[in-house]
Amino acid sequence: MTNRTAFAAALAALAALLLPAQAPAAPVANPSSGSAWRLPPPPYPAANPYNQAKAELGRQLFFDPRLSGDPSQACATCHNPGLGWADGMRRAMGGNRALGRHTPSLFNLAYLRAFFWDGRAQTLEDAIAQHILAPVTGESSSAVDIERRIGSLAGYRAAFRQAFESPRITFDRIVQALATFVRGIVSRDSPFDRWLGGDATAMSEEAREGFALFTGKAGCVRCHSGPAFTDSHFHNIGLNSVDPGHFEVSGRPEDRNTFRTPGLRNVAATPPYMHNGSLPTLDAVIEFFNRGGDRIGPGNELKPLGLSREEKRDLRAFLDSLTGGETEMPVPILPRGIIRTGARR
Repeated sequence: MTNRTAFAAALAALAALLLPAQAPAAPVANPSSGSAWRLPPPPYPAANPYNQAKAELGRQLFFDPRLSGDPSQACATCHNPGLGWADGMRRAMGGNRALGRHTPSLFNLAYLRAFFWDGRAQTLEDAIAQHILAPVTGESSSAVDIERRIGSLAGYRAAFRQAFESPRITFDRIVQALATFVRGIVSRDSPFDRWLGGDATAMSEEAREGFALFTGKAGCVRCHSGPAFTDSHFHNIGLNSVDPGHFEVSGRPEDRNTFRTPGLRNVAATPPYMHNGSLPTLDAVIEFFNRGGDRIGPGNELKPLGLSREEKRDLRAFLDSLTGGETEMPVPILPRGIIRTGARR
C-alpha cells in the first residue's frame, strides 16, 4: 500500500468515527446498483427493424394531416413535441368534442409492453393502427383511403422506396414507419441519469432523499419500476372515475377501474396527470398518493403514506430530476411533391 493510499484510508476511517451513528448515509452514484434504472437503447422488433430512412419517413408522416383525413389534424396535433409529446389538456379532443381520457405522452413508448390507458394494444404498431383508424380522432378514414392519399404523391413514393426498398405504399408500411419514428422519442440524460453515471453533484440532496423515499417509504417503485419507471401493468389507485379501464379489455371483474402505469421520465413536462387528466400538477399527484387516493374501499391498492411536508418536497425534487436534457424537436422535412399545408390532392 502506498503512502497516499494509506493516508486516504486513514481519513476515511476517521470520518466514519466522527459521523453521528444515527445519521443515514446519503445515496451516492453506484453504477452496479443503478444498472436497473439505466435506460438502454430503444429496442426495435425483428418484424420492423430500424433504418434511418424509415425513421425519417415516419417523422414526415407524423406531421402530415393526410393520415387523419382532416386537414386540421395530424399525429402532432395531439402529440405536440413542444408539449412533451402530449397536448397539455385535461382530456383528448376528437374532432370538436372532448374524449373520456387524457392524451398520454409519447416519451419512451419503445419500452412498454401494453399501450393505451386500458392496454387494448400489445404492440406499438397495433396501437398506431388502431389510433389512425379510430373514428373518435376526427374524420375517420379507411386503410385504403390513407394508402390512396399517401400513394398519390411522388415524394412519398420515393421515400417509401428508400425506407422499404420498394415504392409500394401500404397501410402496414405506413404504420411501421410511424412506429420506427416514435420508438426514437426517448428521454435520457436527466440529472438522475448523470447521477447514476457517477456524477455525485448531478442531483440535489433533496432529490437524492426523494429517490430514497421513492424506493422506500413511499413505495412508488412497486409500480414505477425499471428504466422507464413503469411496470406496464394495470392498477386501481382509488381515483374517482366511472371509467372501467382494463376491464373493457380483459372482462375480469378484478380489472375494473385499473389503468396502465404511466412512465415517469420527463413527467414534470407533461401535466396534467392520471387517465382522466384530473390532477393538474405533480404536487397534486403527490398529495393524492399521500392520502391513499380518493375512493376508499375494495380494489384500491393505495394506503395513506404519512409523508411530511419535507418528504413531499423531496419526492417532488426527485421527480423533477427525471427530466432529460434538450431532446430533438423534429421539424417535418417533407419530400418533394408533398404540400406543406396539408391540403388534399
